Amino acid sequence: MILRVLLEMIIIVIGIYIAFQLENNREAKNKAALEQSYLEQLLEEVAINEGELLADQDARKEQVMYLRKLLETPLRQVDPDTIRRAMDVLLMIRLYSPTDAVYQDLVSSGNLGIIKSDAFKRVLMNYRRALSRVPSTEDRDVRLISDQLEPYLIDKQLLSFLEPHTDLDEINISNDQKDRMIRQLLRDRKFIDLVYLRVNTVQDVIFFENPMQWHLLAMKNLLRKELGLPSE
Repeated sequence: MILRVLLEMIIIVIGIYIAFQLENNREAKNKAALEQSYLEQLLEEVAINEGELLADQDARKEQVMYLRKLLETPLRQVDPDTIRRAMDVLLMIRLYSPTDAVYQDLVSSGNLGIIKSDAFKRVLMNYRRALSRVPSTEDRDVRLISDQLEPYLIDKQLLSFLEPHTDLDEINISNDQKDRMIRQLLRDRKFIDLVYLRVNTVQDVIFFENPMQWHLLAMKNLLRKELGLPSE
């Protein structure tokens, strides 16, 4: 009788243990599947942000190149087409607007701990810290346009004629007319100084966003490694 009771108790304990192990295995598989899903979504999000940031930085570098041509004009002859293009990009603004729906979901759902790679989480945090510093630098560039460059061109009564924002058919002045207006501006040292400031504010944005490019590349490679994909 006692032996029978002991055997029944052992069978019950073994049954509970097996059920517990099966539940643990099922939970582990669910977590692994959820992590896999998040890693794939994060890789897609990182790739989108990397492409967006690269496009922004390339546009800013081209913008700086043209604005430097305006600074050259007091010293040497610059092609009129180049000067007109420089005026077109004088007030151009590129603001980095990353998508972070997957990251926000990880944080709000409390699932960030599902990601096992400590290396990836370190790079992710470094990227988020770098990202938090960018708006203030971009804002300085935006305020230079709104507080100084636009008021200056309005005061000179040239803003709409030069059309640095959008070309309008209603204005439609000739290139010769634009060239004369631009030459008028280039003889004003204040305008040259404002262009000089714009070059520096755009370069500051480039400088502070460079680390984000490095972090995004590192995240992409770590995610591809976690997913068993070859590095690009």
